[in-house]
Amino acid sequence: MTDQFDAQLDKALDSVREMLPESALLRLEAKLRQIHAERPDLEGPAVVKMAFDVFEGEKIDARLAMEKARARVDEAAADEARLASMQRIAERSAELDAIEARYPGRATIAEALADAGISWAYLGLSEEDGVLAEELRQGFAK
Repeated sequence: MTDQFDAQLDKALDSVREMLPESALLRLEAKLRQIHAERPDLEGPAVVKMAFDVFEGEKIDARLAMEKARARVDEAAADEARLASMQRIAERSAELDAIEARYPGRATIAEALADAGISWAYLGLSEEDGVLAEELRQGFAK
């Protein structure tokens, strides 16, 4: 039985040897041998099909792992951007305090800036920084 499987395996590997890089060929051979060892009841074509099913599953698993890793990287980048924004806001807190003091009673910093005739950019802040500044200041006011 093993001799027959080895002959089928050699024939299958020879048919794909030119199409696959050596590392993929070795991986395929190892997977075929593993499946045959665990399922000696299967014929060569069934072992090959099962190996490709396993590879398809591993590809999906790898894609999901990569998506999770990408999400963690994106989350870390968002955290880093938020920290940088908080740092910019902190560096301009005296200017923001002065504008708010000059225009008391305004519901938001943006309203005070508008009344002062200036924008977030005048303070070296982006619109997103402004949104965060509003959130932070409202959070501290509570």
